[in-house]
Amino acid sequence: MALLALDTSTDWASVALYDGRAVLAEETWRAQRRHGDELFPAIERLLSSARVGLAAVDRVAVATGPGSFTGLRVAIAAAQGIARGAGASLVGVSTLDVLAYPHAPSKQRTCPLLPAGRTDWYAAFYQERNRRWLRRSPYVVATLPELCRQIGTHTLFVGELDEEAEATLRDLLGPKALFAPPASRMRRAGFLAELGWRALEAEPQTRLDEVEPIYVKQPRIGRSFDQPFAPPPADDVALGLPRRS
Repeated sequence: MALLALDTSTDWASVALYDGRAVLAEETWRAQRRHGDELFPAIERLLSSARVGLAAVDRVAVATGPGSFTGLRVAIAAAQGIARGAGASLVGVSTLDVLAYPHAPSKQRTCPLLPAGRTDWYAAFYQERNRRWLRRSPYVVATLPELCRQIGTHTLFVGELDEEAEATLRDLLGPKALFAPPASRMRRAGFLAELGWRALEAEPQTRLDEVEPIYVKQPRIGRSFDQPFAPPPADDVALGLPRRS
């Protein structure tokens, strides 16, 4: 058994192969707008390097955004086609969940960021609660000043942050703005694969046509996420991590 993970949510793309215990192969690159041309050659290299045939893929996970309209469609269409052809199970996982997931051990409130065009950013807030790593907010789109007005505690920022965005966050939040090292901020399909595997273990089959891009339509945020011990909102989502004893 093997799971193929595909992510073309933004200019950066990533693919991985996972067997439930280890990442067998992974490739991450800056595709910019060449997702359609570069995704399938990357999948072929991935399978070749892992010495795994496509017939061995019985699970597929795809990043569903938010992100680039065109980029999201490329990976989702590819994932649906591969799953249909191979008779594999398919699951969609939010791109922001993938970014936040590897930072769960830090126990820091974490805010992944992805560019949403102009001065807007896609974001969400994640935090451990009752020994479980949860998404504690809806997916939102906002400018950095709007986002920072909702933050009153130390927050770890990850994702596709350029120098200007990092400087803006430092100016607005001072020492409350924490930043993961550049390499660990990156989106990797290996993490998507782990989340996808756990999701399919819990819910073995999703209809192929039910996997759709996440488009964040709410234009602004108007609530605070500064109460770490407040009752969680209705849309809290646990990211598949076991409870810690």
